[in-house]
Amino acid sequence: MTVRALRGGRGERPDAALVSTAVDGIDDPAALIDGRPVSVADLWRSLISTILETRPDSVVVVHPSWWSRARVERVIGATTAVAVGGVVAMSRSELARRGHPDAGPVIEIAGELIAVCSGSTTRVLDRGDLGSVVDTVVALAESDVVLLDAPPGVPGSAHTEALIRKALSRHGFTVCEADVADCAADVVTQRRAVSAARLLIAVTAVMLVVGVAAGMAGRPPGAPPAADQDPVAQAEILVEGRIAVGVPPHWIVERVTGGPGSRRVQVSSAADADLALHITQSYAPETTLAQAAAVLRRGIAEQDPGVFVDFDPADEVAGRPAVSYREIRAGRVIRWVIVLAGPTRISIGCQSAPDRQDAIREPCEQAVRSAKETGTDARR
Repeated sequence: MTVRALRGGRGERPDAALVSTAVDGIDDPAALIDGRPVSVADLWRSLISTILETRPDSVVVVHPSWWSRARVERVIGATTAVAVGGVVAMSRSELARRGHPDAGPVIEIAGELIAVCSGSTTRVLDRGDLGSVVDTVVALAESDVVLLDAPPGVPGSAHTEALIRKALSRHGFTVCEADVADCAADVVTQRRAVSAARLLIAVTAVMLVVGVAAGMAGRPPGAPPAADQDPVAQAEILVEGRIAVGVPPHWIVERVTGGPGSRRVQVSSAADADLALHITQSYAPETTLAQAAAVLRRGIAEQDPGVFVDFDPADEVAGRPAVSYREIRAGRVIRWVIVLAGPTRISIGCQSAPDRQDAIREPCEQAVRSAKETGTDARR
């Protein structure tokens, strides 16, 4: 991952460990450096200050297309504290399209992921699954021209780019390289005319993904997405610690670090306060699902009768082996599903009102189906 100045700035590359900590902790209020907690907002301000020249007149921030608004605003806030003038944020795909306004989707290559961006739709796919990348381009394409953004700093991007070009050519697409740095330089030039723009920061977060993911294969180029497409299938990929989980778009994400229960992420429906997903994780190498079930069974046995019911040590949810049980609380029911992803144990609690458990079923199964380890070293 890199955070650097594309144009202007001091030309300094900040400490790699500082960059890693800042990007890994971008969603959290605090991070650990040398075992001591520091404000992530202060960390980002320090990082941006290292890169920028002294108090630039204006800054353009370039960010991954799949980043959430909260992440973009954190970088904007840090940059605003350093710059004298205004700060403008633009996604990589937004910049890529400036030079090719009539082109179709933008393919953005990252470390282990590929984003396919078309209009307001961004889908994040596994970089190793090029078949799904091609299918998604075919589904979203409104033109036979595809833009490919393969940042030189991403390991193996040139090889992946060659494979994508070859695959898309078989479908009749013309693939054009998107030079984001040049497009961004044009933006800086235009802004200089009105506000003396001086800087451009590029943020490439290789391991962190927030976007929209769905498979929509089977439609020819030019065919629009189906109007009645299931909105649950349009998932925002939530990345937390070691894991990534598909959650419904526009739901509210809250990180719960205090109070009863484990540290967790709560993802709540903005339209229905009864519906929510609770997501926790544990780094448990060499632990089997049967061992996890045995530990959970002992823990449940120690609780008050009637709170935890319907324990199933060998369930199957969304096609995955799982341990499951229900938690009964006043006014709500949480169905807990525990699955393994590599050395990580992922627990997903699917909350609803007692008489409306069907309302949470599809978001629950989607979260379970999509939950995976991202391959990072963060052990939370």
